[in-house]
Amino acid sequence: MKPRVLVIEDNPDTRRFLQVMLSREFEVLIAENGIEGIEHAKTYQPEIIVLDVVMPTMNGYDTCKALKTEEKTKNIPVIFLSGKNTTAEITYGISQGADDYLPKPFDHKELLARIKSHLARAKANPPPRVKVGLLDIDTAKRIASYGGEAVVLTLTEYDILRLLASRFGVVVSREEIMKEIWRDTATQTTDRTIDVHIRSLRKKIPAMNNHIQSVYGVGYKYVP
Repeated sequence: MKPRVLVIEDNPDTRRFLQVMLSREFEVLIAENGIEGIEHAKTYQPEIIVLDVVMPTMNGYDTCKALKTEEKTKNIPVIFLSGKNTTAEITYGISQGADDYLPKPFDHKELLARIKSHLARAKANPPPRVKVGLLDIDTAKRIASYGGEAVVLTLTEYDILRLLASRFGVVVSREEIMKEIWRDTATQTTDRTIDVHIRSLRKKIPAMNNHIQSVYGVGYKYVP
């Protein structure tokens, strides 16, 4: 059975292109706006969502935020497609819960690779439970808590935190983070993308400002 991908895109030409291109390897669901997309996501439970940012009525940011606060859809990876690719736009998109952000115009092979990478990560067998100080990561349920309080993270934020915490005290290079988290699309991932996710982690868990340390020119490390 093919994995199910939900495309939420208001432009008919882009929508048709994505439907044709993705249908070679996936079951494709189509929604023309955010409201319809949220209903499709709740009803059909896709494995991943490709979401346009600039849409009328309900833009992609608001749609993503709604998806990530809905119990039925909060764990579905979301990839933004957008002509807006400044650091501020990417940062804001990630803060709304997106797991990836691909600027338009995009290479269809790169989009395919990113979709497959996120699907592979979602299916991967988790390592043992990770506990470092007040941080507790339940890898079976993909849930993180700090000081006994659960923290809502995107899949990408979760994976970065799990990677750093599982190797606490050791510097993890940016290259290692890219290969581990983005896998097949590591070569298309930039340092800026990693930094955006790290900033989001620090915002959601203020204590991470002390625990996740930047090592200039190398990467990051988690200190208890």
